[in-house]
Amino acid sequence: MHKDKAVLSAEYSPQTHTFRKITEVHDASHYPVGTFVKGSISLDLLNDWWVWRGIPDYRVDLKRLLKRLGVADRLDLLEEEFGLSLSDHYWLRQERVNASYEELNYFHRPFDQEGFARSMFRQMDFQPQETALRTPGNTLCGFHRKAWIRRDNKLFLLKGSVTRYQEEPFNEWLAWQAAKRLGIYAVPYRVETYENQIVSVCPEMLNLHTDLVPARDAMKTLKIPSGESEIDCFLELLEQHGITDVDDKFDEMLILDFLLLNSDRHNQNFGILVNADTNQWIDLAPIFDTGSAMGCFTGTDELPYEETHEDCKLFSRKHFRHDELGELIMNPGRFDFSVLDDLPEAYERKLASFQEVTRISDHRIEALSNLLRRRISKLKDLQ
Repeated sequence: MHKDKAVLSAEYSPQTHTFRKITEVHDASHYPVGTFVKGSISLDLLNDWWVWRGIPDYRVDLKRLLKRLGVADRLDLLEEEFGLSLSDHYWLRQERVNASYEELNYFHRPFDQEGFARSMFRQMDFQPQETALRTPGNTLCGFHRKAWIRRDNKLFLLKGSVTRYQEEPFNEWLAWQAAKRLGIYAVPYRVETYENQIVSVCPEMLNLHTDLVPARDAMKTLKIPSGESEIDCFLELLEQHGITDVDDKFDEMLILDFLLLNSDRHNQNFGILVNADTNQWIDLAPIFDTGSAMGCFTGTDELPYEETHEDCKLFSRKHFRHDELGELIMNPGRFDFSVLDDLPEAYERKLASFQEVTRISDHRIEALSNLLRRRISKLKDLQ
């Protein structure tokens, strides 16, 4: 189902968590992006899309989460609550089940947010109630601890950290601060504590009329001709679907990644907004997931050399320097990078304000601030 539109009927195996056979196609125009190839839906691509909706096997503290929820296998969570997600509007409806998307979707329906969130984040012993399984957290992909919460009737995503000084949430905030100054379309983030841990908090970027399609799904059926770049083919694909100003919009993501030395821009960490009512592409999604940046995995004494590391990632390309990323930015001259000059001091203040929790040293804060100043200078050198 795509909202209340029947897309296809299929035989589904809860034992293998896969679709075994498509028995009837109801509306091919609403196939999930990336599952349609050579004029029909691919069962293999459909199952790949389905499994990637769930919590991955590399999620931080996955074993503890499953034990607390009383679930044997992470993929068992896919079948809980009809496979509902807050990243799109697809769901499973069993035959003879009389239910509508309007009454079931988590964009409106309450859920046990504390049960799942505490199961995910709490370090001390915790046993949630059975209602903790009734949550859109079951379909949250990604490595870091994550959980959906609702505040004042608005949805927010909590995301944790794995680094020694819990720096990833600060980097999400930093990316938003840079984007805001530069007029770049990005998800807003703030830094908070939850269960005595640093987390980033961002609002849900979607609504009842939009889906998020990761670039990974959009490119699954895209053939890259020999000698052509993934970037050019991806941008051409966007234009074919009616998205405008693709060069400038992609530049904006590259600029933030170059500035902050982001090392994790894989194909799940950027994507496309799609109209959930028509399945037509709308635009590139706002920039999100810029937490693995600013040398957060690097020791303090090594931070002065962080720019020499070959840990940049973009599409399938890995292990290259961020200076090479700068060469891909097509039109840096349209920005006034002097608006970033106050950002290092703001970054220092933000890091210092949480020192009681992170135990980050003044020496490291100074090193990070100096690293950011150097990156701003290098960004100006691109013009």
